[in-house]
Amino acid sequence: MESKQTSIMQKEIAEEPSVVKKLTETYITADNEIKLELPEKISNIVIVASGSSYNCAAIAAPLFVEYADIPCDCEYSSEFVLQKKHFVTSDSLYIFISQSGETSDTLNAIKAIKKEGVKTLCITNAKASTMWNLCDYKILSDAGEEKSIASTKALCAQIFCSILIILKILSQKGEDISGYINTMRRLSAYLERIIMASDKIKNAAQTVAQYENISILGNKNYYPVAKEGALKMKETCYLNVMAYPFGEFMHGHVAVLNQTSIVIAVIDEENAVFAQRNLEKIRKNYNPKIICITSVQDIKAGDINIYIKTKRKLKAIFGSLLTLQLIACDMADILDKNPDSPKGLTKVVKD
Repeated sequence: MESKQTSIMQKEIAEEPSVVKKLTETYITADNEIKLELPEKISNIVIVASGSSYNCAAIAAPLFVEYADIPCDCEYSSEFVLQKKHFVTSDSLYIFISQSGETSDTLNAIKAIKKEGVKTLCITNAKASTMWNLCDYKILSDAGEEKSIASTKALCAQIFCSILIILKILSQKGEDISGYINTMRRLSAYLERIIMASDKIKNAAQTVAQYENISILGNKNYYPVAKEGALKMKETCYLNVMAYPFGEFMHGHVAVLNQTSIVIAVIDEENAVFAQRNLEKIRKNYNPKIICITSVQDIKAGDINIYIKTKRKLKAIFGSLLTLQLIACDMADILDKNPDSPKGLTKVVKD
């Protein structure tokens, strides 16, 4: 049987380690300085975006609170422009994220908030874009041209740039960021190892592709990771995949498991006990197929357990996201869908 041609999406996922390496070399100096321009004083942050870029915002927002001790919210661009009032101080920073820099809802959000005199920053893959020209501060995510409808490497670059902002804020506060920078320097090799050891991921994709009722569970930063995994499966396989926080899933949503179902659980050190307890209840009451993506080595709660080895949260976020991208891409191949040009979807492509 003739093998299928490698999709653009597969190629772009495979480029993520090199994208991360390039960003590391561009924005982090040999003496651990972050080469970004930011306001000297930031009282609060609001991140505005759409689609996969919004999931980047939702992943990053709690990291700003946890690591930089700065209040941070995230909002959908389309909802932002409908709001009549926004919280703004003289030291607020509004961050806008878009791969193309031409996302209409996000551009409308920038124009609306700039009328209030707020400081604006963009993360975009397009240096000559409208967004780039509108914002006061600019970060080029520099993932190269992304052609596949399903964003993968561009999203990876956006999350990386969001973390760089956090590290820059910490350094401006006089904190030692060398440990975090060492983690970011090792990220490229970490992602490469996950891509190279993909047999269990392919096995998981074969299993998930047999189901139409798919739930992806995660906590805190991993809930938007779960949402992004669900979005990738929707875009590439046309399946109605839902993502939930672990605890919230148990409040009524769990009833969907009365249908033949599969559950994908994203688990790290912080939610391991909580997640396993809920998975035990789920298995006892509904007995669905369960796949675990976990950075905790002794987790055996799933029928398939994919171990993304790391004790560093910042790496585990990227590792779990990459794993879900690979599963979605393999599922599309199995289900004979074209992941690069899903029906009814278009994309603004800029480099």
